[in-house]
Amino acid sequence: MNKALLVLTTALAAFAVGPSALADGLTPGSALVYPVQYTGQTVQKSGLGGITVICVTNTNLDPVGGSTNVHFEYVNTVEQNGEIVHCDVMNRVENLTPGDTLCVLATCHNAGPRTAGYLVVSAQDPSAFDEAWAFDHLIGSEIVVDHTGAAFTMNAIPFKSPCTETSATDLDGDEQLDFDGLEYEGIPDELYLDSFVATVGGSLILINLTGGPKHKASVALDVFNDNEFALSATVSFQCWMQRCLGDPVMTTLPPPGANSLATPSCISLVFNQTFLALNTPDDPAELDSDCNGVGEFETGWARIRGLDASSSAESLADPALLGATVSAVIRFGGRRLWESKAKQLNGDFLNTGSVAVD
Repeated sequence: MNKALLVLTTALAAFAVGPSALADGLTPGSALVYPVQYTGQTVQKSGLGGITVICVTNTNLDPVGGSTNVHFEYVNTVEQNGEIVHCDVMNRVENLTPGDTLCVLATCHNAGPRTAGYLVVSAQDPSAFDEAWAFDHLIGSEIVVDHTGAAFTMNAIPFKSPCTETSATDLDGDEQLDFDGLEYEGIPDELYLDSFVATVGGSLILINLTGGPKHKASVALDVFNDNEFALSATVSFQCWMQRCLGDPVMTTLPPPGANSLATPSCISLVFNQTFLALNTPDDPAELDSDCNGVGEFETGWARIRGLDASSSAESLADPALLGATVSAVIRFGGRRLWESKAKQLNGDFLNTGSVAVD
């Protein structure tokens, strides 16, 4: 991890002198979702692993009543035979005074196994035990260094609460965060990968927030190449995934100690440079690298829609998804997925009490 720690130091230095916020329309919320968190080196079929710095800030400057607790819930994936089959949650509660910022290294702060997953941070009443409350003052971001030493920063996904400020949000008493438009904002009905460059590769991160950790979400990807040619792909996962788009060679490298013969399973060839060049009508003007009027690189975009989330006990339609994408080859860059204006109200975190979970 020495190389990763060196890059982390460099990334932290750049982070410190850079702008404190990007002009991307983000507004503070009562709950924040961090799409990815690595808690150390992993030896997985996917080759995932690394370290993550999580930062959360309380923008409320009121010296009286401006403090809040923040509930960290690290979702740690559990693998069997190279596949994610379950997610466990590690809890930790911290206090933020008015104007306070807290940054933690997930490897130290998350007492769970050395694995990968995602994180939810929610505001809680500091005068009550384990009581989520409406406190639309939280902002946050993360700095991620993967096992190759590549680094990127990413904003958390904020969710406001429609409840009265500083009132309890658990309206139905299920002890979950319900993204139902009553406790917290709904989840986007569709997600968009605004663009991809096939030769660059990359990976897609998805989170399922409908059902429980043992529900397998099936997802449709409506993909369009640089000439508006329609293609399609599907992918299924439990709880959380980070999977290469179309080229495992360019997207992941096996970490030290991993089986070098293990090849990550990518989503589809519709994201692959060779497949697109040979099988789809091309726009010759797209991504011309040497300005000769001939495009060399295949590009496109994708719409992402949940189909269903199924367990041994039930099948739930149109699961609520969140996500991000991470670039490859250049190995420096991550960004959130774009979101539809339309919302769906069937998401919650983390539904572990239903018999349907098993």
